[in-house]
Amino acid sequence: MVARSRRKKTRRATYQDVLDAPPHKVAEVIARRLHTHPRPASRHAWASSGIGAKISPPFNYGDGGPGGWGIVFEPELHLAEDIVVPD
Repeated sequence: MVARSRRKKTRRATYQDVLDAPPHKVAEVIARRLHTHPRPASRHAWASSGIGAKISPPFNYGDGGPGGWGIVFEPELHLAEDIVVPD
């Protein structure tokens, strides 16, 4: 006789789950499971905005730098079945 697992099977998360997440949360699908966490605090947002203001002109636009880069805040990466938002 084969014993059956009593664990409840969790449904595989999809991109729709990411889209349906509350707007005050960052949603990611990692290893087929939905993970949510709060958006960065104001202090973090100010710091990343300040860095962006400094590096965008030379790297995005070539003003005193190489240009041609695409630097974005909160990028959403689709890597195989995972959907991640690196911090």
